[in-house]
Amino acid sequence: MKRLSALLLALPLAACSVDGFELPNLARVFESPRPDTQPLSGAIRSVPQATTAALSSMTVSSLMDGSTQTYTVRPFGNGVRVRQSDGCVWTRAGDWFSPSDSWANCGESRNWHTGQAKVRQLDSLYPLKVGSVGRYERSAVSHTGRSYTRQTRCEVTDAVEVLRPGKAATAAYVVVCNDSRRVRTTWYAPDEGPIAYREVHHRKGVEVAWLRND
Repeated sequence: MKRLSALLLALPLAACSVDGFELPNLARVFESPRPDTQPLSGAIRSVPQATTAALSSMTVSSLMDGSTQTYTVRPFGNGVRVRQSDGCVWTRAGDWFSPSDSWANCGESRNWHTGQAKVRQLDSLYPLKVGSVGRYERSAVSHTGRSYTRQTRCEVTDAVEVLRPGKAATAAYVVVCNDSRRVRTTWYAPDEGPIAYREVHHRKGVEVAWLRND
C-alpha cells in the first residue's frame, strides 16, 4: 500500500520565518491522511472527458476525522453545481478538474468564502491517461473585492487501485492539480468519477481529505 512513511509524521518540523517570510510547515504539508492504494492488477481504460453528467450525489467520509458529508451534483450550463451538506455551494464548467468558477459559503476565510471567477482552459488534460497534462487560467474576485489571476497545472501522475471498506479495489487515475497555493489530488475511477480527494495548502498543510462511500 502506498502511504507516506510514519517517520515523516514524526519529523519535528515547525513553521519559521526568515526575514519576515514564513516557511511552510513541512510536517503538515507531507502528513497523511490519504486513501489506501495498491498497484493496478489489470488495465485501466483512458477517459475521453471527465464529465460529471452521471453523478447525482456522493457520500464521502473524511479521512481526517471520520465525519460524513454529502455532495449533491446537478447540471449547470455546460458544467455542474455542487451543494455540500455543510452549506458550501460551488459551480464548475467543463469537467471535474477545472477550477471552480463560483462558490458561496465555502471555507472559513473572511475574504474568500464567497466569490466568482473566469476560468480559461489553456491545455487539455484529455484523454485522461498517465502522463496527461492540462492547464487552466483562473481570474477570481471575492465578495469583498479581492482578486487574483493564477494558473493551475493538472497532471495524471499515476494509476492505482483504491481500497475502500466493503468494496472491491477500484482502478483510478491519480490527478494532481497545483495552482501554486494549493495542491488538489483526485483519485478518479473511469466508471465512477471521483472516489477520493485530498487538498493540501502549501503553508497550512492538509485541509480536506475524503473517501467516497457509495
